[in-house]
Amino acid sequence: MADAFSPEPDIGCDLMQIAAEKHRAGRLDRRTLLGCLMALGGVATTGKASAATGELVVVNFGGPAVAAFKAAFGPAYEKLTGLKLVIDGSGPLASKIRAMVQANQAVWDVCDTSTNSSLLLGKAGLLEPIDFDIVDKSKVLEGFALPYGVANYTYSYVLSYNRKLLPAEPKSWADFWDRKRFPGKRIMSKTPGGQLEAALLAAGVPRDRLYPLDLDLALRKIKEIKDDLIFWESGAQSMQAFRDKEVVMGNIWHTRAALLLDEMKGDFTWTWNEGILNASAWNIPKGNPAGRKAAMQFVASTQDPAQQAALFVALASGPANPATVSLIPPDLLFRDPMQPANRQVQITSNPQWWADNNDRVADLWLDAISG
Repeated sequence: MADAFSPEPDIGCDLMQIAAEKHRAGRLDRRTLLGCLMALGGVATTGKASAATGELVVVNFGGPAVAAFKAAFGPAYEKLTGLKLVIDGSGPLASKIRAMVQANQAVWDVCDTSTNSSLLLGKAGLLEPIDFDIVDKSKVLEGFALPYGVANYTYSYVLSYNRKLLPAEPKSWADFWDRKRFPGKRIMSKTPGGQLEAALLAAGVPRDRLYPLDLDLALRKIKEIKDDLIFWESGAQSMQAFRDKEVVMGNIWHTRAALLLDEMKGDFTWTWNEGILNASAWNIPKGNPAGRKAAMQFVASTQDPAQQAALFVALASGPANPATVSLIPPDLLFRDPMQPANRQVQITSNPQWWADNNDRVADLWLDAISG
């Protein structure tokens, strides 16, 4: 069975890249960088970690400074569980998880993947069900405490734009589609998550009747403006298109929009209105070496509001724990997708719909944007 189609680029990998870029530019100190990597579960080892008795192995997409990470985060977890924390930065691809579990050779205990992968791999019997006696549902974004995955941070697709290149400020996806009033190239993700919803909102579908997504209508809307669309494959590409003034507007991650806000000063901003709120998710491969309880304890430990707030301050990745919103500094409230004022004007993604329609969406989307 091939890898599950992912409706979205990998936000976890992108957040790691943002952290590393900020550190290299001198805008993120080493201690804060380590805190970010701790919260993301993504400090890379010098080689592929191997699970063994007495260890808990967490896999993400890598990052620097293993020794310092161990000093900052390892002792607390090891004291709680008696286990040694090992971080593998080789990347938790669905194909790797599937292969190791099917071979009864799981070497990872906790993986940072998408909600879509959590649902699809869980349905295939490859993941442990989340133990909500250990992991607290009340500390998770509503709708993202899934049977086989639980949110660890949030992000949004937002309507972003260059103020200097437009005659007025766009307020909705209908404006994004209005090429007469807002001329110029636009940028959208090359994968459909957050893009199909935007198309339907532009078509006038009421926000409370968005799901199940009307694929035919959404794809017709995409084709309407296809001549003016550029498709990004990475967060870095979405930023570069704005830097080069190649586009006037875009549907991009709010984390990248926050970087452009700082970089382009008053020229760039975004609106939270009709943003598409989503989350990444922790999941646990079936038969994980350290055992279900130890893995669940790790997941529960990442729900700490202070830890999630520190991650947000550095990267603008939204918290998954709603209690974190009270810890966000006042001058950064606009950047937090989970703040009540920002969240109430957004649409929350429906992970179950995406998982149920995975293959159908993949085929239709690729035909629409490449044909």
